Amino acid sequence: MKSFEGRSRFLPQIALWIGIASIAAVHGPLIGYRTFANVDEAYAGALASRILDGHKLYVGAVSQRGPLMYYVYAAIAWLHGWDNIVALRLWALAVALLNLYAVYVLAKAMLPKAGVVVATLLMAYALSFGVPPFDGLALHGELLQLPALTFGCLVGAMALRSSPETRRRLLFGSGILFGIAVAIKQSAALHPAALAVWIYADARRNRVPHRRWITDTAILFAGVLLLPLGFLVHSAAQGTLKEFYYYTVVYNRDVHLRPTKKLFPLLTPFFLRLTEQTGYFATLAGVAAVVLPAAARRLRRSVVLRSLSPLLRGFGLRAYLVLNLALAVASASALYRFFPHYFVQSLPFLALSAGALLSPLFSRQRYARAFRHLTVGALVMLLLCATLGTVFGERVDGRVTHDRTPQLCGQVIAATTKPEDRIFVWGFSPWIYQYAHRKPAGRFVFETYVTGFVPWFWDRLDLEKARIVPGSVEALLDDLDREKPAIVVDAGSVMMARPMRTYEKPGKWLVENYCFEMRIAAFDLYRRKAQKGDACPQPYLPLAYEAVNWNGTPMGIPVPRSYDRTNERHLPYGNFMKPIWFSEGPRPPDVVFEVARDKTAEKEEREAERDGFHIPKYTEQKARPVE
Repeated sequence: MKSFEGRSRFLPQIALWIGIASIAAVHGPLIGYRTFANVDEAYAGALASRILDGHKLYVGAVSQRGPLMYYVYAAIAWLHGWDNIVALRLWALAVALLNLYAVYVLAKAMLPKAGVVVATLLMAYALSFGVPPFDGLALHGELLQLPALTFGCLVGAMALRSSPETRRRLLFGSGILFGIAVAIKQSAALHPAALAVWIYADARRNRVPHRRWITDTAILFAGVLLLPLGFLVHSAAQGTLKEFYYYTVVYNRDVHLRPTKKLFPLLTPFFLRLTEQTGYFATLAGVAAVVLPAAARRLRRSVVLRSLSPLLRGFGLRAYLVLNLALAVASASALYRFFPHYFVQSLPFLALSAGALLSPLFSRQRYARAFRHLTVGALVMLLLCATLGTVFGERVDGRVTHDRTPQLCGQVIAATTKPEDRIFVWGFSPWIYQYAHRKPAGRFVFETYVTGFVPWFWDRLDLEKARIVPGSVEALLDDLDREKPAIVVDAGSVMMARPMRTYEKPGKWLVENYCFEMRIAAFDLYRRKAQKGDACPQPYLPLAYEAVNWNGTPMGIPVPRSYDRTNERHLPYGNFMKPIWFSEGPRPPDVVFEVARDKTAEKEEREAERDGFHIPKYTEQKARPVE
């Protein structure tokens, strides 16, 4: 009888191609309907537009992640246009396929054929369905850093199997790849440590002089530091070194990594993700169940003998992959939010670790037939689910992270402003910029820095205000005074539950310079006054909408009161998906209602009314005072 290796000659290639087909299928609806997969894509694209307009990163375009992510987005924007969502979606697909191929290449270079199949299949599943689509399909920092991170691990592993001369060149190359990943997002900074441990373990095992392994390690970390140091030098030359250090180090350390001092708010997202990603956690638990007992025995032996030899004696490829997995999970968990995209960093190592651990079992002749049948069945199910996922994605018009209201708001803005106008969106809905095809005003495209709010930890306002970046509110208002956005969208009720008029300085600036015009869904649109101090056509300011998520579902989070409620009133009753305004003021122009029409929704509403359901409609009524 033939072994698995002989009878399954083309199974790894089949797994790769079916994985490619499944990933392409689930990305298809988002490409066709020009929709974002994640809010991170929208804010990175908005920042890219400001970078291309000449604003310096971390000064005129602010975020706290590594600089390379935003320069990659700036390159995409330069090539295709900052608001070209189709191009962005195609890049997201290309990077996802590259990540699958990277796992396949590493597995093929280092693992038996059964391990290649397992790793490729798991990675294909992870990038298709294993991560929720709003994170798994998005071109966020974690997905961008994976090719460099995975190939960096591969080159490092190849270095330890090479001659001394080739070894150091490969170690330096591995370090450069790790440095690219770190420059995209700082969470990859721990991974070179796994290769350093392997270098040391290999040196102890082969009785290599200390000088040699120390030199090898120094070469590795020299490669790691090369690109980040290059960005530091570039930042110093631009005069932005202080801001670069503050946002990428100080802000992350003091604010982003310390969202709350309470335990319960940390447990809530953990158990939420546990129920959402059972496949991921089950696979992780399986790997841990195999690895941890053996690691504990080695550690106990090392403690008894007071020597590292028992712990490092068996350190090789399998331990290297598992250690990278542990570092990735630790890095993702340290952020306390347990967002699925944080754990994308661990996917290659989870797939490769599972492949390395299962390949000895499935390579045995007695299990070869069962493994082939299991693999073929899994691949068929993967392709079938991808097809069904494509159908589902088409039925919801490619929307996986928000409803149609951001696009609706963007259409209204595009119809009532000039192409050269800028707009400002307060809150966590930066995709309105691209959907409206209007560039952002102001250095902040989401308002964490000027409010002290840390996603998604709603705390007392006094605690949040203590986390406001010093001088950020004044800097933002100076930007807005200078850039004069035609429209301000107060999207603070969406996800953030922190409307703009909650805060005295931004709220006062808004009322002095802008007039409320209409509400669309949970978005309040304000239009710039011709002259500061002019009277507004709409005589009142609206009471903030209740907190809703990106799909318009109530969140049950209390919304703070406005700093000044003197002129605040309840808006009339109306349809969530259509404009609402104060009856005492003028009706929005007809073009607003034209672009806000949705023939499919109107047909469904007529059918629902015939069946006896109540459909909300705008009702003219006198504005009610706020209690």
